Amino acid sequence: MANIGESIKKVYIKIGTGITLIRDTGNISGEYIDSETNKQVTKPFVAEFFRNASFPYDTNCVSGDIMMFNTTLDRFIVMTKSPDVFGNDIAEFAGVLYKCNVSGEIQRASGELRDTQYHISQTFETVREDCYALMTEPLYAGELETEEELGLLNIDKEELYIPEKYDIRVLDRYVSRSGEYFMVTAIRKNKFDGVVVAVLDEDTR
Repeated sequence: MANIGESIKKVYIKIGTGITLIRDTGNISGEYIDSETNKQVTKPFVAEFFRNASFPYDTNCVSGDIMMFNTTLDRFIVMTKSPDVFGNDIAEFAGVLYKCNVSGEIQRASGELRDTQYHISQTFETVREDCYALMTEPLYAGELETEEELGLLNIDKEELYIPEKYDIRVLDRYVSRSGEYFMVTAIRKNKFDGVVVAVLDEDTR
């Protein structure tokens, strides 16, 4: 019996979306996936930036990859990837994509600089360029129950969903291409495989 995964892959090639995986070791092209928004979503932000996806059984894609759609050039973070098993074979993979809405560079403190007036300022060096990510206000699984809970939250902070391989750290500076400066105040590592959530605040250093 023919491999069902191979049959599904042929369908992706015919009607799917061509993608390129952006890798430091060299981009990988030639793959096709199927993706769509969740039809039950009512919030515009979620509808725009979150997508469900299906990958062929032999995909090179892993969680934490940056994936580019070849037609639109939009970039997405692969947040999850789970096998869909038929019998004893993997027929395809199912996953979730977050659309990247920022790119920039990660800078790290490298020392101090003293001017002629003896004012001390922090100096930074760039440790990684072209860092694609999703920047958003904190996303919560459910609605807040009380005004007291709202008061406990710092809603001014931003969250940056970014590949773990970028090695972003607490006290690093994320500089967006639009020229905004953010300081990393916390890193949440256990929410997703291959992706971390960096909590950001305005960087005035």
